[in-house]
Amino acid sequence: MIELVNGSEVVKLPEEMTIELYQKFIKDEQKYVNEPIEMISLFTNIPVSKLKNLSPKTIQLINNFVEQKIQIPNLKELVTTFTHNGVEYGLETDFGSMAWGAWVDLEVYSSQNIMDNIHKIMAVMYRPIVKRKGNKYTIEPYDSETISSRAEEFLTVPISYWFQVADFFLSIVNASISNIKVSLEQKTKIQKLMMKGLKTLPKWLQKRLLRGSIFN
Repeated sequence: MIELVNGSEVVKLPEEMTIELYQKFIKDEQKYVNEPIEMISLFTNIPVSKLKNLSPKTIQLINNFVEQKIQIPNLKELVTTFTHNGVEYGLETDFGSMAWGAWVDLEVYSSQNIMDNIHKIMAVMYRPIVKRKGNKYTIEPYDSETISSRAEEFLTVPISYWFQVADFFLSIVNASISNIKVSLEQKTKIQKLMMKGLKTLPKWLQKRLLRGSIFN
C-alpha cells in the first residue's frame, strides 16, 4: 500500500489497480466515469461521506493518482512469472499436455462473462512454480480443487498482468477449442459412417465387430 500524506490527512492507496477493483469498475463504469468521487471511493475504500471531509488538495492528489492507475497499460511483454503473497507463480505454456479439466474450466470461464472470471482464468493459467532453473520453470499440475482458493488470492493481483496475457490466452483458447471441436466432429462422422456400414453386414459379423477392440 502507498500512503498519501497531506498535513494531518493520511490516505492509503493500492500500488496498482487490482483485478477486483477493475471488475467493480467495469460493472458500473458509467457511474465511475461520471462521478470521480465514486471512483476515488472505490480505489481508497473510503465512503464518499468521509471523502467529503478531506481537503481539496488531498482529493486532487488522490484523483491524480487514480487517473494514472486506471489507464490501460502499455502492453510490452508477457508476464510469465510473478510473486504474490510470497508465492511465485508461472504461466502455463505447455498447452498440448494440459489437463482436460483445465480446458473445461477455461472454456466455461471464457464463454460466460469473462470480466467476472478474470481471477479464475488467471488461477488456471498461472500455478505455483515447483522447480526453476534460470528462466526455465515447472509449475504444479492442474488440480481443480486448488482453483477456487487461488482465484480468491488473485483478486488482489495487478490487473496489468491480465491485460498482458489476455490476447495470448484468448488466441490459444479459441484455436485449441476450435481444433478440439473439429476433431470431435470428425470422430463423430467416422463413427456414424462405421455404424452405417456395419448394418449392411450379416448379424453374426455385426455382433463380433461390436465386441471387437478394432471397432471400438
